[in-house]
Amino acid sequence: MATNMIGSHKAPELSMTADDAAMIDHLPVEAATALARSLQRQERQVIARKVLSAARIGHTVYDEMLLSGHQTNVHTTGAVDKSATGKVSTTLGVSVPQATAWMTLSFLLSTLPTVTAAFLDGDHSLERIRIIANEIAVLSDDDVRAFAETRALQLAERNQADKTLRDQVIEMVIALDPDGAADRREEAAARDQNVRVRRDTNGHCSISVYAPGEMGAHLAARIAKMISERICPRDPRRQGQVQVAAFAEIQGLPGAQLSCECGRGDCSRAIPLPEEPSGLTELDIDPAATDLSGDVEVDADADMTDDPETITDGDADCDDADCAATDTVEAQPDADTDAQLSLSLITDPSGQREARLEYFGVVDDAHAAILISSGQLVTVTEFPTLDIPSISTTTSLDRIPAAWRRLDDPFPAAPIDPTGHGGYFFPPPRALTYRIPAWLREKIIELDGTCRYPHCGRPASECQIDHVVKFVHQDPITGGWTVEFNLMPLCTPDHQRKHMGLLIPTMLSDRAVIWRDPVTGETITTYPR
Repeated sequence: MATNMIGSHKAPELSMTADDAAMIDHLPVEAATALARSLQRQERQVIARKVLSAARIGHTVYDEMLLSGHQTNVHTTGAVDKSATGKVSTTLGVSVPQATAWMTLSFLLSTLPTVTAAFLDGDHSLERIRIIANEIAVLSDDDVRAFAETRALQLAERNQADKTLRDQVIEMVIALDPDGAADRREEAAARDQNVRVRRDTNGHCSISVYAPGEMGAHLAARIAKMISERICPRDPRRQGQVQVAAFAEIQGLPGAQLSCECGRGDCSRAIPLPEEPSGLTELDIDPAATDLSGDVEVDADADMTDDPETITDGDADCDDADCAATDTVEAQPDADTDAQLSLSLITDPSGQREARLEYFGVVDDAHAAILISSGQLVTVTEFPTLDIPSISTTTSLDRIPAAWRRLDDPFPAAPIDPTGHGGYFFPPPRALTYRIPAWLREKIIELDGTCRYPHCGRPASECQIDHVVKFVHQDPITGGWTVEFNLMPLCTPDHQRKHMGLLIPTMLSDRAVIWRDPVTGETITTYPR
């Protein structure tokens, strides 16, 4: 089918009419769902053909330029590339960067037949195909690359965010070719490292930096730590504005200082005034340090409007006064805040996972060795294993790695425990206490990696820890317990969606979560990172 459509000179037409809006407005939800999915697939198929057709235009010019260059001496790579992308740009009325992106993707797909077929069939979005192609086309061995194609497309079928897919594919590529990953990292450093400051509109500029991952991770951690210490949830600014203010102070902009603007006299994060006049022209900064487990990555699209009373480590609909308590431990900061900041480098002694750097993601072995030898930049911890109870209500609790469910396993894992008791007959210590201990919170964050709601890629460190089966405060023994297999990270909006009952979760013994639509009965499965 794909070959015939590409070979035809007549563009496919949708058999829709001008009355579609009225017709769609009266469709039952089941029919609307089916129509939307069908059109989505058609849209992806059209996009695939558009990209490959556009690239064909450019490649034709490219070949012609190379042939004519032997006579005109105009056959440098830069001139040929510009001519090709320029032709696509003017022919289709798109920007040169867009034309370049299409041609680049087409070139990568030329070595990835399985991914190309999935692209043409409309199985995945353009962005997912681009992620897969960018990451696995670098594999030089044909057999290894073919294996990676199949695995990457299986990962793309999961109901997860694009950035989570990218992280997983990068991890797979590093595992398949660790030496090549290290070489490519060094080549990128020599070729692409740069800092660009560009003037923009409305009195602003854009700053882009291509630098080693640990530099970005450290900056993100500093900004997040500064915000957690000085800004309360009632601050009216968008989080992006707050992050820019923190960045300004970090880079030493004269007069820049991050402070809360909630306007409340009792703000717990306000920078206190000196008790006695000191003659100083600047305020002494003495912020209250907080637990970094809830720090957020730099995200200009996030907001600061969450009600502090709903941001807890547990169920969002709890009315008990104790529910608002968190496991945050207040500590007095040292004079040099940065001296306390050490990123976590998480390793897996079993060798089933690549090392991960906090606020960045997976790193190759050579990169991990560099980080470890760098001194105080990182603190090395081990990836946690599943804590399977010895006495259980289920029979298939094998120790399957939590972060990477076996893609070729034909048998799904079993539900861990519908009662929310995590497989235990008797409650272990703290299981009947609503508050989640810090060590258990950190373990859940590392096991799951991201928010467990479908298609959400919010890092688990930014999420609330939710009881899958609700904790019953009036009679804790009857409800869900505070144990590993009844806890999962959910970001604030998805936490609220879960408690509204839009989707009903069931956790499996490999920490996969099946979400069931109570209206249609359809299910969606999400997996640990």
